Amino acid sequence: MTTSSNIESLISDLRESLRIIRSNLAHQENILEQIMLRMQNNEVQNGGQVPDEILIQHAWTPPERCDDISLPSRQMIRKIDPSSDAVGALNGAKKTWVGRFYVAHLKARPLFRRTAMWLWINFYPVYEKHVARRLKRKAKSTWYPLITFRDYAKKANSPITKVFSNAIINTATPCTFPNDDQVHLEKPHDQYEFPPICIIQVENARVCGGTNLTFTDEDVICHDLYNFEQDYTSEELHGRHVIDVNKKQICVTHEDTAPEDIQVAAAFVDACASNYAHWLTEVLPRVAAFCSVKQFKDVPVIVDEGLHKNIMSSLAAVVEPGREIITIPIGRAIRVARLYITSVAGYVPFEPRKKRGDAPVHGYFSPPALNYLKNVLAPAVVALGIQAYPKKIYIRRNSGVRKVTNNAEIERLLVAQGFSVVEPEKLSFAQQIALFYNADIVIGPTGAAMSNIIFSRNEAAIVILINQLPGTIYWYWQNIAQASGKSICYILGSGASDKNVGPHSDYYVDPKKIEAALEAKDNTASKQGYLA
Repeated sequence: MTTSSNIESLISDLRESLRIIRSNLAHQENILEQIMLRMQNNEVQNGGQVPDEILIQHAWTPPERCDDISLPSRQMIRKIDPSSDAVGALNGAKKTWVGRFYVAHLKARPLFRRTAMWLWINFYPVYEKHVARRLKRKAKSTWYPLITFRDYAKKANSPITKVFSNAIINTATPCTFPNDDQVHLEKPHDQYEFPPICIIQVENARVCGGTNLTFTDEDVICHDLYNFEQDYTSEELHGRHVIDVNKKQICVTHEDTAPEDIQVAAAFVDACASNYAHWLTEVLPRVAAFCSVKQFKDVPVIVDEGLHKNIMSSLAAVVEPGREIITIPIGRAIRVARLYITSVAGYVPFEPRKKRGDAPVHGYFSPPALNYLKNVLAPAVVALGIQAYPKKIYIRRNSGVRKVTNNAEIERLLVAQGFSVVEPEKLSFAQQIALFYNADIVIGPTGAAMSNIIFSRNEAAIVILINQLPGTIYWYWQNIAQASGKSICYILGSGASDKNVGPHSDYYVDPKKIEAALEAKDNTASKQGYLA
């Protein structure tokens, strides 16, 4: 007993030490930025020139407050141990010398990336069906029929709990600066209908890490918006599943032979759960919808292991204190005697199958689910004291892809107009909510951080910088905005002249377009007529 107490005390001391170290690092980083800013200001005052690439704008930092959304307590979390086996053919391929060379030297080049993707998509299923089984001397693979959420409920006569009604979403064309750039926006629909959000019960089901598919002894259940003839799943492209589109069947290439057994739980695992935007607009609204039903208040929730601390903070904000959270790694399975499945709240295909004539899906989102999530999290905004947060913000993108090549120039222009430069990845989840909720104008490059617009006020001006490329799903951000009661404007950039430019390529944004957006007073293309 004493040993256990000593270990708990040691862990507590280590966590406190790590907290202090992180705080000190953030403080030192701010000091370094201030020093660099003063150095470049002195250089300019002395008649020198500072190259654009090192001209930095000091990033805004939130006021220090102790009341924030915390991470789930250790008592709330139960971790499923990882498997020692491989968790997908793609991961195995990446560990070979060829895979390592591709990732290190070729993946960033669009031509090689597209070629590798084409080879994997077209040849891996053939290999798995006809070669792998013989090489590995495996038993014949089992193929399961795919069945939608709604069809399974009818087949199994499962009781249905309706949480939110269906909704019809009108999707206006986003405004652009200048207006002439609207010609590049190919409209996929004038409106769409999102189905109701319901909960069903499945007996003796298996939940697998990294996939929102649910496995029974006879079927594999998918959500109602999947279109396998048109869309690839992440699991397919990572070599964990093979799908026969014509027969509507699925084969699992890796199965956990010793799944954990649990009596009751609700599943919220997803291949894209680790991506902040997909989590915020597709997974978390489902969790919130399920947790809103009082009869399920004691049911544990299953999520993927290894999620970012901000994602875990968001989870803690919507589940009740004391509800058990079970984390499962990719490669493991849980067999649940009574499993609850919540229907889809948002859907964006992982990758199109690129059939000729197929229009890309830009994403569908449930307005009741997104608005309920915003209302649930509103108290966190009030607790942070939003009056100290800036009204005009520019989102700095620090990712390695889809960067604005003249970002320093854009930042200088906007800071001169009273904007604050923000790095959302350095903020807590609650601080990001408060930041977007308080802002009158949000400008930023396309990226996961912009999904926080679901917390923006309906009258806020939202301007997104995005590369002008054929096939770009411009209605992705507009569909999120419209489902949460607002609209967006685009400023289109121009990519490199390289013929191999792709959707993840960097791009240049004309500062004159930014100036035009700031000077606009009456823009009839926007429902608010904002940016005055």
